[in-house]
Amino acid sequence: MIMRNVAAGAVGVCLALALAACGSNPATVRDQHLKRGDQFVAEHKMPEAAIEFKAAVQADPRSVDARSKLARVLMQQGDGTGALEQYVRASDLAPEDATLQLQAGTMLLLGGRYEDARTRAEKVLAGDPRSVPAQILRANALGGLKSFDDAIRQIERVISSDPSAGVGYSSLGALQVAKGDPMKAEDAFKKAVAANPKSIDVRLGLANFYWSTGRVQEAEKEITETLSIDPNNLVANRALALLYLGSGRTAAAEAPLKVVAEHATESSGRLALADYYAFNQRATDARPIYEQLAKDTDAQTAATAKLRLVSLDSSLNGDRAAAYRLVEEVLTKQPNYSPALVAKAQLQLGDGKTDDALKNAKAAVTASPDSAQAQFLYGRILAVGGGLDEAIAAQKDALKANARFAPAAIELARLSLLTSRPADAVQFARTAVQIWPGSPDAALMLARAEMAAGNPTGAEAPLKMLMAGYADSPTTQAEVGRLYLLRGNQAAARTAFEKSLAKDPQQLSALEGLTVLDIGQKKTPAARARLDAALKAAPKNAPLQVLAGRLYAQMGDLSMAETVLKQALATDPNNTGAYDLLARVYVEQKKLPEATAEFQQAANRQPKAVGPQTAIAVLLSLQGKTDEARAQYEKVIALDPNAAVAANNLAQMYADRNENLDVALQLAETAKRQMPDNPDVDDTIGWVYYKKRVSALAVAAFKRSVAAQPQNALYLSHLGMAYAQAGSRALARQTLEKALKISTTFDGADEARRLLQSLGG
Repeated sequence: MIMRNVAAGAVGVCLALALAACGSNPATVRDQHLKRGDQFVAEHKMPEAAIEFKAAVQADPRSVDARSKLARVLMQQGDGTGALEQYVRASDLAPEDATLQLQAGTMLLLGGRYEDARTRAEKVLAGDPRSVPAQILRANALGGLKSFDDAIRQIERVISSDPSAGVGYSSLGALQVAKGDPMKAEDAFKKAVAANPKSIDVRLGLANFYWSTGRVQEAEKEITETLSIDPNNLVANRALALLYLGSGRTAAAEAPLKVVAEHATESSGRLALADYYAFNQRATDARPIYEQLAKDTDAQTAATAKLRLVSLDSSLNGDRAAAYRLVEEVLTKQPNYSPALVAKAQLQLGDGKTDDALKNAKAAVTASPDSAQAQFLYGRILAVGGGLDEAIAAQKDALKANARFAPAAIELARLSLLTSRPADAVQFARTAVQIWPGSPDAALMLARAEMAAGNPTGAEAPLKMLMAGYADSPTTQAEVGRLYLLRGNQAAARTAFEKSLAKDPQQLSALEGLTVLDIGQKKTPAARARLDAALKAAPKNAPLQVLAGRLYAQMGDLSMAETVLKQALATDPNNTGAYDLLARVYVEQKKLPEATAEFQQAANRQPKAVGPQTAIAVLLSLQGKTDEARAQYEKVIALDPNAAVAANNLAQMYADRNENLDVALQLAETAKRQMPDNPDVDDTIGWVYYKKRVSALAVAAFKRSVAAQPQNALYLSHLGMAYAQAGSRALARQTLEKALKISTTFDGADEARRLLQSLGG
């Protein structure tokens, strides 16, 4: 009986406690959380306020006030999705509250849910047909649904009811822009300003229109006039800073950024100012702001600031140990935080830990597939390892994640040049310039791409921009020299190259240009002395060593070329360009077995790298080991089905043996997609069609290869053979005679002679 009483007492105590907790009035609990939340808002502690408002919603899910306040705080924290959910729930609980319906409708509009936004607007209009905000919301929703004419009529009704409402004209302007009528759009935006000249939103609407149509000076004028109305307006100051940065006036952006940092309640203003200082290599100005933000009570703000400090410590002041410590502090609290994984991967890449960097970059992409920065770094690391096609795919994913992420477009242009796709490089470089008009990197890449595509005229505009703002840059002078060289002005090219090297003796483009000029003008000792000096000054510079290897080979010093290319591979074992050049040097020296062994060692170090594996196949083929070469090419294709060189050469081998012709055609077409302008690929496609006895397509393919290289005897002989197969005997004779006139010793010359004899030539 005693035990039963003890148990009953315990149950009674627990039950009493539970009832006390559960018996609290939900409204009281809700109000307590709302009160604390309001206090946190007043103290600008938004994360804490969000926690309290969420608790208030949990205590009373039907509280319109709690959901509305939570929505506002989530918006300030940048959580648009969460804010939208709360606004919609609040407006559903209060269908007669026009303000809430409009707030929910506006959020739905921003989220692209135009039909839902229109429904909210029509709810308000059912109660108040004259509501201007509801009419504008409905019109903008109709615009989103592409019902432009209906939307414009709706706005025109708003304007006719109140011509002084500048917001109506602004909405009309936005709709005219969306409809594709810039003249009417400009007229509407100007009328909006005339109707309400003191409205900041209206003036910024006109400024944005000017900016979006490339009229930067007029946009700046409107933003400046907006700031004369309210000098501390955050939106206008942010817009002015972005305009300055976008048009290359970096120094002018500091003043508006300072205003934003001083007056913004959230941390993003101070962060933007610190980022500005860091970008301009003003670490002493950036560091104190980052350090202050790293102590912020908001965990996300603190983590972001710490990662910015990582960038400073790793790149500017060299304290990499401190940088690693800061990254680990963030990752300890947030192991899957993508920006921290990106920062760690960047550090590891800088320290030559490519495998570790790739692992963390891949983890960053997995954690945040929509992160352009993560995809960008992942692509950069893949490119370092020689996986150029995978790198291109990653950079395209970066642009999908953020279509305005200029670094990915620039990198895609660079990779396109590396993979012999100059037309693609031009396209990507132009995209980068459109995204970031004032970027010297984008302009530089566009100039290089245009010159690589054989269009020196296209390089003029970006180089003019670079000369206007960066004339003292050795890179700018080097590219100007290349342009002069393309146009045959050797004296001007030499002057530009010399200016570049005076600033930076290891500027590769200038070093190459000047050396090529010297070789062409029989000044080989001067060229050699310059290269020797550059290598001595930078004994671990792999790109310089690769360039020197190529230039020494041009001078005929194959032994020296071999030496420096080996040094390049010792410095950077992943340098596919060095492997390719070294293979050519070995071929010239007739040291094919040694070359094969060298590349086999490289392939063992990097079993998934396509470059060394392909080089082995080429060398085996040059040694007459056809079966081994074919097996090696098949191995490369198994590693990477898009490996262009391997695909082309394997297709050629299959066609030579008259076997696997359907597979050969697929391989040749794969190579064509990767190298659309390569005449050797067209010759392979023609050869496969010739073997398949599809004469018309063979002739078409061979014509493309001959058009690209009219003096190539092999291409001409193949075209002649295809003409003969198609029954065009006269064209066959004429083409074969031309091939044999150019050369009598090319591979296949005997077969060409026999065919010509059979044709009666």
